[in-house]
Amino acid sequence: MSSLHLAKGSENPPKPDEIARLYSMKFCPFAHRIRLILSYKKVPHDIVNINLMNKPEWYFSIHPEGKVPAFVDTNGTVVTDSLIIANYLDDKYPNPPLYNDTTKDRDKELIQKYDEIIEIFSKCIHNKDKRPLDEIIEDISNHLIEFEQELVIRGTTYFGGEKPGILDIMMWPWAERGKALRILYDQPLTFDKTRFPQILKWVSDMKEEKFVQENAASYERFAQLIQSLNSGSVDFDAV
Repeated sequence: MSSLHLAKGSENPPKPDEIARLYSMKFCPFAHRIRLILSYKKVPHDIVNINLMNKPEWYFSIHPEGKVPAFVDTNGTVVTDSLIIANYLDDKYPNPPLYNDTTKDRDKELIQKYDEIIEIFSKCIHNKDKRPLDEIIEDISNHLIEFEQELVIRGTTYFGGEKPGILDIMMWPWAERGKALRILYDQPLTFDKTRFPQILKWVSDMKEEKFVQENAASYERFAQLIQSLNSGSVDFDAV
């Protein structure tokens, strides 16, 4: 595993034949999704972190756009995009399963709807949304109410049932980073907790899962990274 974020002028570390590899960035929520799944399914792998502001030349032969995550299987198969990688891993390593047959279609629909929350979050942390934080939180909350209602309808601990599933894992990295907004905006969050008792219980239950704890991401460090990115100068390894 490369703990440092490799940059231009580096070499791609040799990959052992018997294990897969994830090209990642420590603070990227999309790569976080795949780290969670690899831990959940106990898939042997190593991780190579990429400096996304100064990408190694060799990395573009793995991912033409230079993005993370990129997953390289033991047979050399390269898979990119977090949802595509997730489905690939679920097909190859079916236990524990990420989908429940009875909710599979709805899970896929809700993953797409969650993209709307991700977009709002991304725009506001990168200063592309000039609305007051209160309005942004209200916008996110209005999108999130459908997920609250879904947990009520399902009557289960997780969206996946009694164990986390695909929707739980696809959502989690942003749930874990949500409090970074109060640091970035230097003001309290106005999130109305009374509207989301099921979501709050879901957050609490997810935090108790071993695979979540193994891949926990500090929202304080995430906020520090975003502040550095927005200032135009970031050292991924110093955050």
